[in-house]
Amino acid sequence: MIDANIVQAAQKELARRDLFYYCCLTAPEFYMEERTYLKELCDDLQQFLHSDEDVLIVNEPPYHGNSRTADKFVEWVLGNDKSQKIMTGSYNETLSTVFSKSVRNTIQELKAADDKLVFSDIFPDVSIKDGDAAMNLWSLDGSYMNYLATSTTATGFGANILIVDDLIKSSLEANNARVLEGHWEWFTNTMLSRLESGGKIIIIMTRWHSNDLAGKALTYMADMDFKVRHVCLCS
Repeated sequence: MIDANIVQAAQKELARRDLFYYCCLTAPEFYMEERTYLKELCDDLQQFLHSDEDVLIVNEPPYHGNSRTADKFVEWVLGNDKSQKIMTGSYNETLSTVFSKSVRNTIQELKAADDKLVFSDIFPDVSIKDGDAAMNLWSLDGSYMNYLATSTTATGFGANILIVDDLIKSSLEANNARVLEGHWEWFTNTMLSRLESGGKIIIIMTRWHSNDLAGKALTYMADMDFKVRHVCLCS
């Protein structure tokens, strides 16, 4: 009979190496092998992280676990490299705060059962810095300002990874040219100004309109000398 400690050690090592396995191990009720779309998204994110590409645009239908997987990706990235600085943006401050709290709370989660692995089991050297754990802006021990969630401004924060998640909240917004142009101006003037040299951009959104942020990024970012990867699982 294989020793349980040996099994757990192997699981933790594999979780550090593979994003989808990390998701399966920490959220097994949602991440299952038969949900191939989740594995594909995890694989795309991990491959992009280690590639020479600058921009990943992911277009998937609603309720496909996109936002949850973006959260798990941030956890996994910071677990493997706590020097990373990540900024996420969404359509309002409430949603941005939910994302930020989810990642922060996962890192802080206390172990409640011996048979359930938590973040600190897999990444024991990574923890939230005491006194620097605001809902939307927090740091890891030994680092400074690792995570910012924003819907408007990002003053004073430089990021290695920018994640924009579902800016459009309704069909009414999707068909408002002024709103769509505002999204593009916010992205180019605010978000891109915070991207550090060699940094990466991830845009995750359901497509609503040809001129939404994903559409504009696909049209213009290659002309701005960004290497772009596009993943589309739209029906």
